[in-house]
Amino acid sequence: MNPEQKLSHHSESAQVASLQTSLSADQAIFNRITKSAGVVAFFTMLSRFAGLARDMVTFHFFGANATTDAFFVAFTIPNILRRFVAEGALTVAFIPVYSEVRRNEGDKAALQFYAAVLGLLLVTLALLVLGGVTFASYLVYAFASGFAEHPEQMQIATWLTRFMFPYVFFISLVALCMGVLNSHRHFAVPAASPILLNLAMIGCTYGLISRFSEPIWALAIGVILGGILQLLIQIPALYRYGLLVLPSFQWNTKPVKKLVRIMFPALFGIAVYQLNLIILRQLGSYLPAGQISYYYNADRLMQLALGIFSISIATAALPMMSEQTAQGDRAGLMRTWLFSTKLTNFITIPAAWGLMLIGIPIVSTLYLHGQYHWADVQLTAYATMAFAPGLISIAVSRTAIQVFFALEDLRTSVITGAVTVVVNLILGILLLRFEVVGLAWSLTLSSWFQTIILVIWLKLRMGKLGLRSLLSSMMKQTCLAAFSTVTAWLICLNADWSLGPTLWNVGMLVLAIGSAMFLYAFGAILLKYEEALLLKSILHSRIKKFL
Repeated sequence: MNPEQKLSHHSESAQVASLQTSLSADQAIFNRITKSAGVVAFFTMLSRFAGLARDMVTFHFFGANATTDAFFVAFTIPNILRRFVAEGALTVAFIPVYSEVRRNEGDKAALQFYAAVLGLLLVTLALLVLGGVTFASYLVYAFASGFAEHPEQMQIATWLTRFMFPYVFFISLVALCMGVLNSHRHFAVPAASPILLNLAMIGCTYGLISRFSEPIWALAIGVILGGILQLLIQIPALYRYGLLVLPSFQWNTKPVKKLVRIMFPALFGIAVYQLNLIILRQLGSYLPAGQISYYYNADRLMQLALGIFSISIATAALPMMSEQTAQGDRAGLMRTWLFSTKLTNFITIPAAWGLMLIGIPIVSTLYLHGQYHWADVQLTAYATMAFAPGLISIAVSRTAIQVFFALEDLRTSVITGAVTVVVNLILGILLLRFEVVGLAWSLTLSSWFQTIILVIWLKLRMGKLGLRSLLSSMMKQTCLAAFSTVTAWLICLNADWSLGPTLWNVGMLVLAIGSAMFLYAFGAILLKYEEALLLKSILHSRIKKFL
């Protein structure tokens, strides 16, 4: 071998070794994201099922009527702020800045930054709660102006809003705890804490419903109790990581200023879905009584899949994306985005098909009892079917937005968010004649619009995204999901769903969902889908470790 051949051979060997090192590093990152997402998904799943149990109890005792519509509007106001903060702006803005300070200046500086953010948040929340309680009637009008035509409904919604607004204080502090704990790779406690809210609301419904002339107040007490419990459960985990600090009011620092600068655009960008819900709730307040409750239940079913899988994966991926951005590894950042999106689609695509094809069996089994009737079930199911295709687009949007936040690109999320909100408003007005189903379709269509714009923008910003690989993966997942859920639909034809959750119907639904999950998982492993093989490997190692 001559010197040139040796040099060429050495160069090729070095390239292969570098590629193997890169692939090994990527695999380690993907494993960490998947494992972390699994922890978040597990506890989120418990929380969402507890939430379903809460909703079943609520509609069993209260039904779908003007009073429940008033409660859900009143609960929506602090809950929307919770989603802005707990699943949105504060966490998304805090993690990159905290990670950067910790990486560049050390743990002590990061702790000082965290204490300053805690002090800033306490002052902000105190003012926010004071304003919310004082101007509750204006907030209700902003969210549901149609209630003004029904003074009694407007009055109870206003008083419920005043009473429940302090929930924002507790849950926003929980959000800060979530951000700092996630930065330390601790995901379990923040993901599990919403379970306590659901248990508190269920317990207060059963224990206090007979103590009020207007029984809906029992639920409102459960909301406040749940917020307090969610905050208290964070304390042991914070203590474990040395994160129990007193608030600081040293806000004139570079990291705090950076957080504030990032947070407000992030608030708008991450909250587009919630802003769209506000618009649609506002339009829904002009529909007949019960329509807001139908919309709420349909949205909750979509949130079940979205919260368990999409938000779990995005939550687990953000700290890694922030680290890659801080290291200048833009190629690694895009590989992480591509993997996170594929992993999200692996779950949300079959979930969307399931909600579309067996929406009526699911809604009937969950809600057809007590004061919730067959007509209520049908309208709720139709709205759920209209929401379902949007599940995929919202999940893809979430991972794309995380990339922009990791890059500290705030303008993109603001611009795309603003345009999407306008599109949703126009569609909502045009489709309002179809009542709650029309409103659900307007959200789905506007969500897809946002996703397409974000992906195009990401392509222009980052160049190669691996879109061909992503689209190929989505097509394969869609075909397999369609086959699996059609099987579930055929099984569900053997039951009369107008009878509600009879033993036979429950058995058929369990068989249908179980068969669809088995066929999808077996098919994905047989066809060697990347996401399925990774999940199988992690599950196998966990079982092996346990045994």
